[in-house]
Amino acid sequence: MGERKKSVVRLFAAATLLFAVSAYRQLSMRYWPEDFLQPYLVWAVYMLLLFGWQHTITTKIMQKSMRSHLTAQNIVSILYLTVRFVQDAFLYTDIPWMRFTGYFINIAAVFIPLFGLYGAFYLGKAEDYRIDKKWYLLLIPACFLSVMALTNDLHHFLYYIVPEEPQPNLYFHPYIGTYLIYLWGLWMIGHQVYVIYQRNGTTKSDPLYRKMIPFYEPILLFLFSIPYAATAYVVRFELVEYSAGLIFILVLCWELYILTGLIPVNTQYEEVFRRSTVAMQILSPTGERIAVSENAADLTPVILESLKQNQHFSVMEDVIMHLHQIPGGYMVWQTDLSQIHQALREIQRLNAELEEKQDLLAQEIRIQSDETSIQVRNDIYDSLSSDVAGQLFLLTAILSKESLSTDDWNRICLIGTYIKRFCNLRLTYQEQQTIPMGDLAISLQDMAKCMKNLEIRTSLDFCPTSNLAPELILLIMKTLETILEDADFRLTSMAIRISDTVCFEITGTDHEFIPRFLEGGYRLQAEKVPAGYRLMLLKEGEVVQS
Repeated sequence: MGERKKSVVRLFAAATLLFAVSAYRQLSMRYWPEDFLQPYLVWAVYMLLLFGWQHTITTKIMQKSMRSHLTAQNIVSILYLTVRFVQDAFLYTDIPWMRFTGYFINIAAVFIPLFGLYGAFYLGKAEDYRIDKKWYLLLIPACFLSVMALTNDLHHFLYYIVPEEPQPNLYFHPYIGTYLIYLWGLWMIGHQVYVIYQRNGTTKSDPLYRKMIPFYEPILLFLFSIPYAATAYVVRFELVEYSAGLIFILVLCWELYILTGLIPVNTQYEEVFRRSTVAMQILSPTGERIAVSENAADLTPVILESLKQNQHFSVMEDVIMHLHQIPGGYMVWQTDLSQIHQALREIQRLNAELEEKQDLLAQEIRIQSDETSIQVRNDIYDSLSSDVAGQLFLLTAILSKESLSTDDWNRICLIGTYIKRFCNLRLTYQEQQTIPMGDLAISLQDMAKCMKNLEIRTSLDFCPTSNLAPELILLIMKTLETILEDADFRLTSMAIRISDTVCFEITGTDHEFIPRFLEGGYRLQAEKVPAGYRLMLLKEGEVVQS
């Protein structure tokens, strides 16, 4: 029989026992008034049922806070029915004590619905859920109403006394406090219905009994109270004693919450263990199996002893058993690492492939970088070769002579110096986007030395007033070489002045120099002087007076 069916059977058994003891109580009171065992037997059955409910609370309900609140509610019920037992067994002839102990019904009416509301907050919640602490402020008015009930004879806040009635008596005339307790109970039950309605989580496809769960308690309490309210709570015959019936309805509703799954409970252990994918086992201290999964491995004494010592044992490469000591025995489960190992092997394989691809990619990047570097260098060399193509052609022409004179070698040195210095300046500009003025001075000094070897008197006045643009520096070198080539390296003298202007004064040439435009927006201004020419490198539109 399943756990759900067992719970239903226990509910029917409890209801049958309650009806049976209630019938016995009525028959005994009516036909065997001298039966002194009646209150003892009735109280014993009530206690049996309530302690059975407490066993359910303790063993099934997993939420610690819910267990605490339902236990508190059950304790109040036990104490109240115990007071009723004391009244029936010992105080039935003592009117003052009967009247005083009757006030305890107000304590039950205050605290039972309050603890029921606290318990309802935990329906459908996780085990670690806690209600807001502000709700515990309700304990203050609950304690106040309880104290006022027990001290009613001092102030008559709950029940007033009619002066003409003989005293003491058992007639309780309700006053303001009683109605406050009624409103208290109605508010608690109403709010509990609202909380359960929120937690119920039904859908349109759920059956009607499932949708009606939040309303079972108020409906049953209302229907059960109709006969008593109709007779001013004075009845000659009752199937179930009113107080016991109300408490049974509350317990019945909590059992229904368990059956419908609103309360997570510690049931279905066998099914959980049977279907467990981690092959769980619970063992007694001697190693005897108490609960076992269907796929659990056999535990030999050797394996069990190893588990006790090390808390784990490798059954095979991919399966490891674990042990944890629990009260009254051991918990054993096993971990299947086959998928993890497979995933690790796959990761290792992918890492190897990735490393190989990274190496190939790095090599490809290095090759592309080298190719790019070579291409850049080739582009630079092509550009330099284009810039000095005329000088290279001139060198080739000179070197192609059958015999070279001293003058030819000097020309070769001058042209080579120009090529070297011009290319150095151009590479510096390419890398740094600027050309230091010192590099221009050194280049002009080298050119002047080579020109002197050709018996050209050369002077260099290098005192620029500011840094010259790199394009102008390159143009100065080109212009100097062009002047030399145009004069066929046959000059008597050359004066080079670099200041706020760039000027070349030459003498001893038959070549006619005329003004012309150069690259970069510059022009070469040529002026005839008595011994030769004054050549000035100017910006377009710039005019310099002689």
